[in-house]
Amino acid sequence: MGLFDYAGPPAATPHIDEITLLGDISSDDWNRILKLVETRQFRAGEDLIRVGDKDDSFYILTIGEVNVVIDGADDEIVLATIGEGSVFGEIAFFDGAPRSATIRAQTPGTAVRVTRENFDALAAWEPVIARQLLFDLGRILSMRLRWTTGLSAG
Repeated sequence: MGLFDYAGPPAATPHIDEITLLGDISSDDWNRILKLVETRQFRAGEDLIRVGDKDDSFYILTIGEVNVVIDGADDEIVLATIGEGSVFGEIAFFDGAPRSATIRAQTPGTAVRVTRENFDALAAWEPVIARQLLFDLGRILSMRLRWTTGLSAG
């Protein structure tokens, strides 16, 4: 499966670990990014993002798995599982609106937090990496929208 290949029709609780970010960059490029961002470790069960929070950052999941959780009528609903190499929180990064879902760690792990300020610094100092990052985020958002559209049509 290629870097941005879609795994097929959505399952009840899909595993979106096929969607990765910046999979083709060098370790030198990763080191340039890591100099500008915050790395966060987390425990299983910890909420990394809560629905309604105001924050303009997104996260790159480097170790572990997280669930996208929303409140249902009677219980919480796990919309998706996101694995290593993918992102979460990208909607608020782009639109600045409050968080639309809770992201809860399924396993212990590590994520890189990229704020709008971090991204602006990256764009100023490493424009080629920043451009690739934006294109990859756009691809991931598009794939997730197609997946969501498939759920409502199915």
